Amino acid sequence: MKLEYVLVAVVTACLTVMSVTPALAAPRQIEEFCFEQARRYVTGDPYRRGAWEAAIANCIADLTPTPTEKRRYRDYRKY
Repeated sequence: MKLEYVLVAVVTACLTVMSVTPALAAPRQIEEFCFEQARRYVTGDPYRRGAWEAAIANCIADLTPTPTEKRRYRDYRKY
């Protein structure tokens, strides 16, 4: 009985955190443009060795601005 309550609490917490965090995706217009570019320029088998995903990822990276804030990284190494 307690296990069910714990499971419900964990799922609720995860869904709350996922709904509150902002999306870090590109705008829809950029994604559609890059999808069309990949469809046009990826020749042969588009799923061969990730060519399709790489073309879309590179296009989105080229068209979106870089983050202005300094990124914070965790320091896992304790030398």
